[in-house]
Amino acid sequence: MASGAVKKTAKAQAQPESSDAENVLEQPDVLPKKRPDAGEGRVKTGVPGLDELIGGGFEKGSTVVVMGSAGCGKTTMLSQFLYNGAVEYGEAGVMISFEEQPDAILRHMKGYGFDFAALEKQGLFSTVSYRPHEVKKLVDEGGGLILDTISSIGAKRLAVDSLTSYALLFETQYQAREAEITLFELLQKWKCTTLMSAEWLGEGKKSGAGSVEYLADGVIIMHHPRHKSLRYRAIEILKMRGAKQSEKLCPFELIDGFGVKIYPNEEIFYKLKEKD
Repeated sequence: MASGAVKKTAKAQAQPESSDAENVLEQPDVLPKKRPDAGEGRVKTGVPGLDELIGGGFEKGSTVVVMGSAGCGKTTMLSQFLYNGAVEYGEAGVMISFEEQPDAILRHMKGYGFDFAALEKQGLFSTVSYRPHEVKKLVDEGGGLILDTISSIGAKRLAVDSLTSYALLFETQYQAREAEITLFELLQKWKCTTLMSAEWLGEGKKSGAGSVEYLADGVIIMHHPRHKSLRYRAIEILKMRGAKQSEKLCPFELIDGFGVKIYPNEEIFYKLKEKD
């Protein structure tokens, strides 16, 4: 039988204490208090343990891609980036979906304690979704609906789920590549700090997201490999412009009622107990 992927010393720290978020969401008409930002043009991620690996936060206005296999926690990290950005730092955010309907994503995220409905009432959150036949319109119009949504709530953060699904909506690889470049150019013009998800098949393997590693300002890989009868979780900073990044693979957990928690000072650890 397999046991956890993080040392016991780390697990003892895993249960989060109560935060300002609870007080904010109990009073829908009260906006969250802004905490100090990361300084030097950096944006706090809102993901415990991540800022320590990337020099204090994302570069303001940058586009960072979170890559990994299905079920590794990409959408959870995107949601946490938006939710804690609003609750802890007073920064409004927009979720853009090319795959699952936003309502379904937000319903699933309630299990981690992310009450986006309350944020929406406060004008700190909104969603935009595109059906396959609408994507060409997004490219042709320069993302008019997204820009209108950003402007309406004064959004500082964007989450895009997912770049892989977006690329697969085009008929040829050339069209997909051109559309990716256009999307990254639009994201730069909108001047928000953006976190997007993409599929990662492993070293040297192609995914539906093309050469996203070269377009993005930062690349985070969420590993979820199997060793015998156990899967464990580790996070890697492959690239992060404007920061001295950690070269270390660090363990992380997905915690109910909390979200992603990374352990920068721990080693990847797993233990197997074989049956007699």
